[in-house]
Amino acid sequence: MSGALVAKLGGNALALLPDALAAADGRPLVLVHGGGAQITALMERRGIPARFVDGRRFTDLPTLACARVALADVSDELVGVLRSLGREAQPFRHGELVTCARRADLGLVGEPVAVETRPIADAWALERVPLIAPIGRDGDSPRLLNVNADDVASAVAVALGADELAFLSDVPGVLDEQGAVIAEISAAAPPEASGGMLPKLEACAAALGGGVRRVRIGAGTEVRP
Repeated sequence: MSGALVAKLGGNALALLPDALAAADGRPLVLVHGGGAQITALMERRGIPARFVDGRRFTDLPTLACARVALADVSDELVGVLRSLGREAQPFRHGELVTCARRADLGLVGEPVAVETRPIADAWALERVPLIAPIGRDGDSPRLLNVNADDVASAVAVALGADELAFLSDVPGVLDEQGAVIAEISAAAPPEASGGMLPKLEACAAALGGGVRRVRIGAGTEVRP
């Protein structure tokens, strides 16, 4: 939907909710949340080692089980905070919106290829905020896959024809070699990045290439209108 804002909540997602609502400024809003720290913490408690490839989590069956539990917990907490702020959420946490192609190099990880937008529109019609966890379906099969939340946010924004995609986190933005925030980045010549920032920049480029007018990365207060 033209005019919509898709906001991906990273870092301390609970604290970023007021900023996401303020950034929407009355526009239709979709929230996509991650849960990387919660997934890793649960894996540590269960004695499961975490492995990352170019900033993306390698996922086997035990890791996927941890991801589903941790993401459901994050979703539940966000629903409660939204309600305390006077908004009702419509959670999507079981892969019902995102169809993926499996990335065999990352195990049980999907790359979004399609997004079902009708349930999002239905949630808006009920004055609910769509709240999407990064779990997708493996093609037409019922098998679920772990998906990078940045990729999900980008795919949702493109599918909706959103006006803006905002990556909110507890970091001020993309930093240069001196540690200063880069004010503007060209999709044709993105800066070098590593770790979790690499998939974020790839998601930004995909969103812009898919027709999203503007993409912003930064701390919550940096993306307020």
